[in-house]
Amino acid sequence: MQAVDDAIRQRIDGYPDEFWASAERDPRAEVHAYLQYPAMMVPEIQREVIKVVYEVQTGIKNVLDPFMGAATTMTSCMSFGLNFTGQDINPLAVLVSRAKMGPFDPHELEDSRGKILASIAEDGSGGVETCLTNVDKWFKPPVQIELSKIRRAIRAEGELWVRRFFWVALAETVRLTSNSRTSTYKLHIRPVQEIQSRRLSPIQVFQDVVLQNLEDLKLFRRALCKHLEGNVYKGQLAVHLQDTSKKVHKPPNATQCDLLITSPPYGDNLSTVTYGQFSYLPLQWIDLDDIDAKAADGDWLRTTQEIDRRSLGGKKLPDLESATAYLAERSSAYRMTIGELRNLPEDRPARVTTFLCDLEETLVPVVSIMRPNAYLIWIVGNRHVGGKEIPTDKILEELLRPLNVGLVKRVKRQILYRRMAARNRYAGMMRKEYVLVFRKRSE
Repeated sequence: MQAVDDAIRQRIDGYPDEFWASAERDPRAEVHAYLQYPAMMVPEIQREVIKVVYEVQTGIKNVLDPFMGAATTMTSCMSFGLNFTGQDINPLAVLVSRAKMGPFDPHELEDSRGKILASIAEDGSGGVETCLTNVDKWFKPPVQIELSKIRRAIRAEGELWVRRFFWVALAETVRLTSNSRTSTYKLHIRPVQEIQSRRLSPIQVFQDVVLQNLEDLKLFRRALCKHLEGNVYKGQLAVHLQDTSKKVHKPPNATQCDLLITSPPYGDNLSTVTYGQFSYLPLQWIDLDDIDAKAADGDWLRTTQEIDRRSLGGKKLPDLESATAYLAERSSAYRMTIGELRNLPEDRPARVTTFLCDLEETLVPVVSIMRPNAYLIWIVGNRHVGGKEIPTDKILEELLRPLNVGLVKRVKRQILYRRMAARNRYAGMMRKEYVLVFRKRSE
């Protein structure tokens, strides 16, 4: 396998530095534009990294992403005709991912669009279709009524895959017409005067989003043409609502995966990217049963922060001191970093430790499902806490080493598209991330 490692290094070294950070590369092309999901990876970079490994190592069929987000890895894998298994803790991520699985039948979606819009036009009800307790804070009354008409029309559609396509369009409509600011992924109410002066029709916004999403689907369908049988993707795709620290799902018709490519959160969601807060309002208008039975039964919308609290670093550790000692024993980079944070307020190093403990807890189930000599590509960012950079890339490398996983190649790239708060009370903006290529060595 040393020859394969060398070939991967050589191929990656052949890319110019500007390839990894080109400002001309849009992460929201084709189906990636369905919804403005937070911190999406750049599909072209993903495809190139997959291509390098796929062309150098033979036998790659099943790809895993245990932190799939909006399924950029899945759609990249589909370009190669690969099987994909993905999971995420966020029901909205699962919905978007399942909508991107197809079928890719624009004609049926066009027919359904006409029926849904006709149903909306004929709906004379003023009833509001959400259980959100403080709905008037986040949605003006006319907006509530129009969103409710859209929701009722989608629910009347008979095909689940069609409903999912239109639920995603509704999620984007909610994002654009709520009283929350769109300049941040956190829930931040707009100023009163701005709310009063806004004149938006959710029905019109929904129509525009659906039309654009249909065009994006057609583009993706053309790109996938050789991997489709009719309107259905030929490979095996499986998407799960799942906490990766608890379980990693096996691929369909196989026991192990041949390649991993993933980008986990760069820190606890509450102080980095608030995926859960971003998802809270859209999920209030979507039938959770249409996403996953677990979503309908799991009390995901109990608070605005519930999803984020279920994510990496979201829960308080029962014994922070023991957790700190545990990580310090396994990672010298962590040990040095936590020492540099000792003079900061207690919550700062505690958040760092909690996140890294949760991340470490996912590594055994993830590595266990990878076959020997499989490559694991992790894309991670090093956030700053109290002015100190947290070397997540080095910490991850050290935590994987006892699991017989060794680093093959490290690439640093500038982040030009990720949108986050410029700074908050915990951390500043991340300007770079690392593409880390590992290999699970054979016993």
